Amino acid sequence: MSDTELNEVSTHPDPKSLILQASADEIKSSENVSSTSDNDEYDQEDEYAAATAADEDMKYYERTIQEIAKGDSYVCMICTVEMDYTCQMYACKECYRVFDYDCIREWAVKSTEKTVDRIWKCPNCYHVNKKVPPKNRSTCWCGKVVNPEANPLNPNSCGQTCNAKICVHGCTNICHLGPHPECTRMLSITCRCGKHTKDIFCYQSKTFKGNSKFQCKDECGLPLSCGIHKCKRKCHSGLCGVCPERLEVNEENAWILKCYCGSETQKSMKCKDIKIPESAKYSSDAEGNKWIGVFACKEIRTVQYDCDKHSFIERCIAPPTLSMEKPCPYSPKLLKTCPCGKTPLQKLAKPRTLCTDPIPTCESHCNKPLKCGKHKCPFKCHTGACMDPCLQIETRKCSCEQQSFLVPCQFTGSPHCNIKCESLMSCRRHRCLERCCSGRPAAEKRKKTLFRSQDLMDETLVEAEHICLKECNLLLSCGIHRCQRKCHPGKCPPCLESDSNDLVCPCGKTIVEAPVRCGTKLPPCPFQCIKVVRNEYPCGHTPMPHTCHPLDEPCPPCTAPVFKPCKCGKVKEVRTLCFQNDVSCGKICGLPLKDCPHKCMKRCHIPGDCQTKCKQICGKRRINCDHTCSRPCHGNTECPDVPCTVSAKVTCECGRRETYVTCGAMSNIASAVTTTILECDEECEMLERHRQLKEAFGIKEIISSSTDLEFERLKDIVPTAIAFEELQLPFTEATLSIFSRQERWCQQIEEIINKFMDDKSRPSLHFKPMRPPQRHFIHELSKAYNLYCESQDPEPKRSVFIKKNTTSSKPSFSLSKVLPLYQTFKELEKERKLQEFEARTSKRLVNVEVPEGPTDNYIAEANGFLIKDLSPGTTVEDLERIFGQYLKSTLIKNPQYLVLQDGKSGVIYPEDYPTITANVERDFKSLVGHFDVLAKDTFISEGVELCKIDDVLSTERLATPAIDESTP
Repeated sequence: MSDTELNEVSTHPDPKSLILQASADEIKSSENVSSTSDNDEYDQEDEYAAATAADEDMKYYERTIQEIAKGDSYVCMICTVEMDYTCQMYACKECYRVFDYDCIREWAVKSTEKTVDRIWKCPNCYHVNKKVPPKNRSTCWCGKVVNPEANPLNPNSCGQTCNAKICVHGCTNICHLGPHPECTRMLSITCRCGKHTKDIFCYQSKTFKGNSKFQCKDECGLPLSCGIHKCKRKCHSGLCGVCPERLEVNEENAWILKCYCGSETQKSMKCKDIKIPESAKYSSDAEGNKWIGVFACKEIRTVQYDCDKHSFIERCIAPPTLSMEKPCPYSPKLLKTCPCGKTPLQKLAKPRTLCTDPIPTCESHCNKPLKCGKHKCPFKCHTGACMDPCLQIETRKCSCEQQSFLVPCQFTGSPHCNIKCESLMSCRRHRCLERCCSGRPAAEKRKKTLFRSQDLMDETLVEAEHICLKECNLLLSCGIHRCQRKCHPGKCPPCLESDSNDLVCPCGKTIVEAPVRCGTKLPPCPFQCIKVVRNEYPCGHTPMPHTCHPLDEPCPPCTAPVFKPCKCGKVKEVRTLCFQNDVSCGKICGLPLKDCPHKCMKRCHIPGDCQTKCKQICGKRRINCDHTCSRPCHGNTECPDVPCTVSAKVTCECGRRETYVTCGAMSNIASAVTTTILECDEECEMLERHRQLKEAFGIKEIISSSTDLEFERLKDIVPTAIAFEELQLPFTEATLSIFSRQERWCQQIEEIINKFMDDKSRPSLHFKPMRPPQRHFIHELSKAYNLYCESQDPEPKRSVFIKKNTTSSKPSFSLSKVLPLYQTFKELEKERKLQEFEARTSKRLVNVEVPEGPTDNYIAEANGFLIKDLSPGTTVEDLERIFGQYLKSTLIKNPQYLVLQDGKSGVIYPEDYPTITANVERDFKSLVGHFDVLAKDTFISEGVELCKIDDVLSTERLATPAIDESTP
């Protein structure tokens, strides 16, 4: 670099350099001071304008240091608190924005927890970072000092040289905020050819891209590979390359540019195209002329053999073959066999004397390799060239190896079939639609190979033909953006888009802090909806209390009770809820239908929306009998003349016997009710005689029917019945039990079923949805009517469906009539159970004679429990926990729990076991069976039996002393 260039660099500094910019500010400030000192009057406005101009020229990161040093103007972007020189600071490496260290650390931790790739972004410039600032490890600007001391002059600066690795010398400034200045030290570099050197600034070496070399204007001058010319390229590095010069034939030089065979001569050639053969330097002709060939021409020469009868062709080679030099290959001296080489000529014909004599052939096949390299000549021994091109037919598989084809040998490539591949692509979503795909064999092999689950997603294991190149374009989990990757197996990656704004619920109390990942949803807000707080329901009622929800979701409907007119207009004020617009009074329409004599059975509907098709039973009086038509409504037409299907009751003359017959009346058939005669039997005559006798003696008739007789019979059974089944009631015990507690509701259900049974035109009935106990009552009650009953629909709209059978009929008695019998039975049953309980628990006191002799020294046969084969690890506390609760109400006082030394057995005995009484021993005998079952159920031992403690203690030494909490 020249001196002029160096002066230009020094006088025009880079605007990014902090050092040179600071010196310029000092010059400007010195000029302002000198100008103000010359003036006699001090102008405050000029001073303020100068200070403002200097402040505007200052870099923003330098202004940041001054504002932090003042401590009242620079705020942290996260916590919005003013920062001073005592704060722990962190600066973004991209935008140099300064944050409070704890704030930026918390920001980074929260961001990395929400992102899959564990990154966080600067709140100011969104620069991506992966390293989270460590806890309590704030550093100075250059990073040399951890937790630096407060510096009021230069906040967060350690005062040492920065020494950042911006070049080989490092940054020479004191620890600072902002970019590093360019290095102005001098370096000495050489040119590419190594002939010259030059001194430059260190920061200018970056323009040479690390070569540290410049290009001078001198030519290289080194000899080229041809050995004739020299390199004329300007200063360069590396090899000079091929020679670019041309050789010209003129009078000044003696060059001859002739081909190898001497047929062509050129006047000029590129030096790099000259090729002198190494095998022979000189070429010659028949006259004896010699030359050096430097290129090969395109001429083809005919060269004669030494026989002068045959010849061959030859391209331009070095050295060229002279005529009459090579011996003739057909001469009798050289040719000894037939053309195929399998039979000597001596065996075929007369000996040949000249090379022109015909060459005899044998009967063998030629079998010489053809040019294709796969087949041999199929002809018999012959002269001349073999088959060319090869016309042999071979079997070759197609590209997908599914079919085979007969193709000539010279056919290039593989034949193609018309079979579609349909192999799974690498994405495992699409299939290959190519016909005769060359990747199908590998795909079939891949299909039969067992892969691990993670290998199924590896595209490197899929053949190249089946790598799917379509775009994925599926919706990501956020539901907004689409996958930009190539079609791939497995799930799409999570959406990496994010928003720098906080995600806030409508009430503003639940916030997801920025950055907000795309697709992030607000958590449920537990606070009241903003419309509840503001009382903003459009209807004017007080809003129903509910939690905050997104704006696209409507608030719950208003449930305030109001009065509205019904749809049919019959009732002007129907009590309903505010949000309900479809108000019904529940009344049946009752307007006459157009095409039939019935009335509309739809409940409260819009005027004019009556039934269009009548689904009722005709109900007209039949002409041939007293019954009504049971056919579906057939309009105003006459009822069809079909047999009447109504079942009517026919009784005998006295009315005791009765039966049911089908009417069957038609225009030509009389009703079976009038034609059927039921005669009285002997029992009817007997009842008639009894009635006459009662009338004669003045006895009033109390029992008037067989039903009353049956009920009286049931009354007689109740006092003697032990089980409910002996009562022979038509209802189950569960039905009567529920009826006794809910008589009103159960009577309503009974009335509904009775009406259903009386309605012969209705085969089934569907109840409204109800709770399980109510459904259970209907199921039990249906058994008395012999109805088919089932529950339908899922909860909470599960209901009961009943249907008539051929054997369905109403029970003889109603629930209300049978209930007193059931209640009487339950009271008697309760009394019997009470008597049995008292008989089992009461004691009978008898006079017992006192045994003679002293009873103080009673010797008991057993005074303790022996617990055999204890489970491993059983302790004294376990014995006390399991058996202690049963000993509290007995005469066994202060029981002792011990585990023997071997740990396989344990004993339980009272503290005064040597002097126990007969009553205590009786308690032992009554509890031993219960303790045996208890030990086996709890798996603590194999069993419990009675024992004498003296015998046990004399043979075994106790391992664990007894624990008695009552003793001190």
